[in-house]
Amino acid sequence: MPLQTSNIYGNISVSDDAVAMVVRKVAMDCYGIAELVSRRIIDSFRILFNQESVSRGIKIVTVDNRIFIDVYCLIASGVNQEAVKNSLKSAITYHVEMFTGMRVKSVEVHVVGLKL
Repeated sequence: MPLQTSNIYGNISVSDDAVAMVVRKVAMDCYGIAELVSRRIIDSFRILFNQESVSRGIKIVTVDNRIFIDVYCLIASGVNQEAVKNSLKSAITYHVEMFTGMRVKSVEVHVVGLKL
């Protein structure tokens, strides 16, 4: 379901895929994040057929103009996991709020594993 808000210029609608693109870019630029991993089996099948999903490893839910984001990732070994998670949370919150103009209620980072 797309994010919707209105202001003096009219109604604004932002798709979940657009927000997922922002989250993916921020996550891959964050130090210590090796890659985002599939949270659904269908994403794994898409990789086999070279149809990678934009929202792979990202779950976005909107309720009453508040955004809830879950990120599933692999972290590089040898880094402080808590520092990477906190850095990723704050970066995602900042960039999504600047992109959408809406409040991010929570960002949950799920570390699925380590990448050597």
